[in-house]
Amino acid sequence: MEDNKYIELITQYGSPLYVFDDKAFVENFNYLCNVFRRIYANYIPGYSYKTNYTPHICKLVKSLGGYAEVVSDMELYVAKRIGYESSKIIYNGPCKGELMEKHILDGGISNIDNEEEVTRVINLAKQYPERNLKIGIRINTDIGAGFISRFGIEADSKTLAKVVTMIKAQSNLKLVGLHMHVSRARYIEAWQKRIDNILQVADKYIDEIPEYIDLGSGMFGDMEDYLKNQFSISIPSYEEYAEVVAGTMAKHYASSDKKPILMSEPGTTVVSRYLSLITTVKAVKEVRGRNIAIVDCDIHNAGETCQMMKLPYTLVKCGKGKQSQVPVDITGFTCLEQDNLFKSFPDVVKVGDVLELRNVGGYSVVYKPPFIQPCCAMIAIKENGSIELVKRKETCEDIFKTFKF
Repeated sequence: MEDNKYIELITQYGSPLYVFDDKAFVENFNYLCNVFRRIYANYIPGYSYKTNYTPHICKLVKSLGGYAEVVSDMELYVAKRIGYESSKIIYNGPCKGELMEKHILDGGISNIDNEEEVTRVINLAKQYPERNLKIGIRINTDIGAGFISRFGIEADSKTLAKVVTMIKAQSNLKLVGLHMHVSRARYIEAWQKRIDNILQVADKYIDEIPEYIDLGSGMFGDMEDYLKNQFSISIPSYEEYAEVVAGTMAKHYASSDKKPILMSEPGTTVVSRYLSLITTVKAVKEVRGRNIAIVDCDIHNAGETCQMMKLPYTLVKCGKGKQSQVPVDITGFTCLEQDNLFKSFPDVVKVGDVLELRNVGGYSVVYKPPFIQPCCAMIAIKENGSIELVKRKETCEDIFKTFKF
């Protein structure tokens, strides 16, 4: 954007401000799908609502044919509110809410995480003996991630064998799919182990060809070189992921007339790059040799990536106030010492300057707590270039209306 456009936007909608790029998001989402479908046609992504459940974004995914992946009744509410059929909603998570049973009865996809959830599903099947119900299981396997995940049921364990036996003993309940997700394992070798392990479990425990194989999320997404170059490993492309995941699926079910749906559940993969945060420098100072600039957003607004990497940015030098020295730490409005959005920022900033931080689409809007200040507004730049307000700025009344004064 031109410098004057940044100023125009915050003048109209306030600072800080989220800006979402519809066109780039749609192009990236479609590209991911096309890359996988060229190798395995029956691929469907289920967008991860926990990453960013902004209804505007979720509706875009729905219009593009993606499923909704939710982990709570609250997220399920969003998916139903925007018009999803239950059959296109994947209900995951280790602590599902009271709506899980209704979701299953309505033909929704759900993957059980533990024995207690299995008991809930068995009881549901017994309560409705005339209904044929379907269920999936989240499995837990070692893919070389370097830690033991707390999610799912361990493959080849006595617990998994017990759970499968319980399901098969219930005549109107059928195990139709498997799910797996392991965080912090985005490299290709981990995805190869992920698909190999889940197919091995499917062959052992599912009597027929599964209806779906769901590999969760955790692929690197499209990103600017500035961010990509900060990683210590080579960033796989969508093509490389597809060759491993879709390619293995295609070979495994090559002789089968029925092809299971291959699912993944992208969140940051598809949304991170396409949301920016515009913020304004409110003060600069020097404390014992440390140069500090204070902006009107915080680390929660910017999401988790800013705590691990230096975000791509644009500095609009429109300020006329006090000037910082360099390097300068860009810090947020909170009273938290760890509220550092960009350590050792390499440019001089002045009070009144405007800073755009990019790649903030994941775990930002949904992570911002009602801490010290309400959350800011969000606009979307539509494919035709027009601007739509998709989230108004929160007010004090929004925050405190559940409290009793």
